[in-house]
Amino acid sequence: MPRLIVKATPSHGDSVVELSRLRTTIGRSARNDLCVEDPFASRLHAEVRSRGDSYWLSDLGSANGTLLNGSRMTTPMQLQDRDVIRIGETEIEYSERADTAPAKGRTSILLSDSHDSQKPEATIAASSRNSAANLLSSLESSSRTHFTPIPGRAQMIEDDTMAVISRVSLTLLSPLSLEDTLKQAMECVFDAVPADRGYIMLLETRDDDPNAEPELVCKAQKARSDLEESLSDVQISRSISDQVLRQGASVLTSDAQQDPRFQEHRSIMLGGLRSVMAVPIAVENRVSGLIYVDNPFHTNRFTERDLQLLTLIAGVAAIRVENMRLLEVQNEQRRLANELAVASEIQLRLHPATPPAIEGYDMIGVSFPCYEVGGDYYDFIEKRDGRCVIALGDVSGKGTGAALLMSSVHAAVRAHTTTRLSACEVVTEINQYIYDNTPANRYVTMFYSELDPRTHQLTYINAGHNPPLLVRTTGEVTRLDIGGFPVGITPFGEYREGWAELESGDVLVIYSDGASESLNEAEEEFGEARMIEIVQKHRHRTAAGIRDRIDEALTKFVGNAETVDDLTLVIVKRKSAEE
Repeated sequence: MPRLIVKATPSHGDSVVELSRLRTTIGRSARNDLCVEDPFASRLHAEVRSRGDSYWLSDLGSANGTLLNGSRMTTPMQLQDRDVIRIGETEIEYSERADTAPAKGRTSILLSDSHDSQKPEATIAASSRNSAANLLSSLESSSRTHFTPIPGRAQMIEDDTMAVISRVSLTLLSPLSLEDTLKQAMECVFDAVPADRGYIMLLETRDDDPNAEPELVCKAQKARSDLEESLSDVQISRSISDQVLRQGASVLTSDAQQDPRFQEHRSIMLGGLRSVMAVPIAVENRVSGLIYVDNPFHTNRFTERDLQLLTLIAGVAAIRVENMRLLEVQNEQRRLANELAVASEIQLRLHPATPPAIEGYDMIGVSFPCYEVGGDYYDFIEKRDGRCVIALGDVSGKGTGAALLMSSVHAAVRAHTTTRLSACEVVTEINQYIYDNTPANRYVTMFYSELDPRTHQLTYINAGHNPPLLVRTTGEVTRLDIGGFPVGITPFGEYREGWAELESGDVLVIYSDGASESLNEAEEEFGEARMIEIVQKHRHRTAAGIRDRIDEALTKFVGNAETVDDLTLVIVKRKSAEE
């Protein structure tokens, strides 16, 4: 996979960034995919974007420019193997060689949208290990106690016990499916204890009602050949199942006919059931099922040694069951992560790769989703008549649902701007479309505008969005707030058009509430006043420079507080005569 190699500095060794995403941003801001601690780098300095099988480098309006092989870039350039990118004093090499790795002592950085954690590993707590040791000790003691009168018998039973445990471990820890593992476990049970019938049952949640209490589902069963027809007749007393499933206790009754826990089951009494064992399948305190065995006749009665053996078998089986379930969870998480990665790439492609080059104007836009995908939308669309549509929307909510609605808004805006409809009519049509095709609790705040670069007139509609700030070259501020309700709240919405003329040096800042409502650790909002102060102070900078100063102020203000909303900025500046 192609990668960027950030060359060593006095304080850091080389590092490697794999280009696993559609777009990899580079700059001094922590929001970037590759953060460079270089005082001469802009906060959002450059990006590497995948186009088919090639990768292209673009400068994002940086103050000091981006050098490719010693030459300052003015347009996006395709990268070739071993090209050298220079940002400030930081040197970055582009490599297409898959075997490129940092030199000894370097740090490897892997970029990934999956946020996939390492596979969790089932563990047995110290108390469980002590219990297993106690069981083995009890088995040895039981062998000596019951069989020492016969020379050599105790050692034979002890050797047999260890052989059973060894076989169980090898069988159940082999790479089998869960179904085959449980069948093998049932075979081990019949080899270890004198059972006539046996069942392995796991707790499962019903697919049609995931909130219901888990139910016991039989996953493996076995019986002597003359008892196979009775396999469907098993009944377990609620008292015993509660002891096993709720308390994690192993239960043995040598005579079910006399055990009060079975008195309510007349079929058991009539069937002559004599000896029963039930043990939990559990890791630490999590019980995932049970193993149940019984004997319908007087000839074979289970002993305490049998119960200890069955408990050990269930303990080994529990580790396998837990690992298989964790693997299923991991596979599902990986599938979801892959889907989110694809969704994130699709959404990124919906945002404009570069702003339009309009004579006399400097434009830039950027969006940072709170999660893998977000609900913020922005676009620049050049119309055939020479006007430029500048739009920004903020879908209610966050995450996948908001992202799906965002893609619908993008498509609707793109479709309607190809018509001859006025700005007011475009927003009215989009409102009706969103209202008809989304749930009642979903809506979109939107700022839709059309800029005529010949007359410098901006026609706009603010549909319930944060009022964009038009900061004049004198420092005076005008809020663009004329419009109507958010899109999708009510059918047949009525919208009014507003107008503003952009004069030389004026700056228009359109932003989502992820900027103004960013919270610091004291839960204080960044607010509109701070935004105005920053833009007024830096209004003579380029659009990219103003963007960087806003990002810098937001980062400093938020500190270590958690990001809770998508953040999108669009900045339009009419160049002054000197620029």
